[in-house]
Amino acid sequence: MNNPYTPESGEVPRELAGREKYRSAFISLLDGLERGHTARSQLITGMRGTGKTVLLREYVSIARSRRWAIVDIDAVRRDDDGFRRQLAFECRSALLAVSARGHWGSEAKRASGVLGSFASVLGASSPLTAEWTETTPGAADTGQLSADTTATLLALGEAARAHDTGIVFVIDELQRLTSAQLSALIDAFHRCYLRELPITVVGAGLTDPVDEIPEGAQPPNRPTVDEVRARADRLFEFPVLGALADADAAATLRSGGSWTDGAVLTASTITGKFPALLHALGFVVWDARNTDVVTEADIENAVPEYEKFVDENFFRRDLGRVDDVDLAYLRAIVDAPAEIDTARALERTVAQCTRTRAGLVDKGLLHITKNNESVFTTPHFESFLLRTMPTLEVPARKQRRRRYDP
Repeated sequence: MNNPYTPESGEVPRELAGREKYRSAFISLLDGLERGHTARSQLITGMRGTGKTVLLREYVSIARSRRWAIVDIDAVRRDDDGFRRQLAFECRSALLAVSARGHWGSEAKRASGVLGSFASVLGASSPLTAEWTETTPGAADTGQLSADTTATLLALGEAARAHDTGIVFVIDELQRLTSAQLSALIDAFHRCYLRELPITVVGAGLTDPVDEIPEGAQPPNRPTVDEVRARADRLFEFPVLGALADADAAATLRSGGSWTDGAVLTASTITGKFPALLHALGFVVWDARNTDVVTEADIENAVPEYEKFVDENFFRRDLGRVDDVDLAYLRAIVDAPAEIDTARALERTVAQCTRTRAGLVDKGLLHITKNNESVFTTPHFESFLLRTMPTLEVPARKQRRRRYDP
């Protein structure tokens, strides 16, 4: 029998414990949209390893089983043209999924022209092929991202309704979108919501994306941050995923076999009941087990291999783009989490550490709280740092070259 535990990121497990209410809410959302009734969708937040991507994969499976078109986006940092390019490409696929080109009705043909107009702003870098000849000048080519996105999604929603189906946008890593890109999506889906069109979006990210929009980030004549917040609250619920409840953690562990109560308690303590870590420990224990029933002793014996497994496959996964200074900053936070104390531990000023801190936030390794404290976005990350860097090694400061002044 294959190992029943799924420690890989985004892999849907046998037992989706503790998340059934979110799954049921998504099914109710699709039920309502198919009847022409609007309802709030979900923007899921939480630390890494809490099951956000797993839940999105489950939503994709549900929508696909109902023959909805899927726009599946793993967000990356792009400028607005890059965002428009990706959106145009994905919307093209969605329109073709709504109906084969030879069976398009008037609404789908109109949506094709609007999409061509949306992509025409990109000129030669448009993702639409030369075969995509439909373009309606003036429909979605103002160059203003919010207005053009709104026109495009409204047209897609009308096409989906005409063909008795729907479209769901599934966006992971929402924190990578810029303020303008996020606001454009919220504006567009707000209009679709008001028209009761069968088109919606579900997303996931490390933090509440609307809370991350800074004051003054909106361009002139666009909604304020408060207005964007009000629209988002109308469109979405904001589930926050964290550690599982005791019963759900036990169900996760026992989905792969029999565990004694002592084994479950010990495993829950070691992993903090975070889904990804529970599956990682279960995966290691399964491969090393000697009996059909997992005991407390089995868990204790598996700890060294478990730590090795999560260090290599969970914690190091996001460290590919960090340098020695980044690592030192992360390690300093363990001993001195306050920004000024972190800088002192590195023998630098706060100003000298600003770029490093911002870079780690941009890489998704840190989140800055409203109290300006740095917190890790991955559970138990501090334990990993202490195992791999028992003491802080302060990198030498690079000497600035002085200009020659004769």
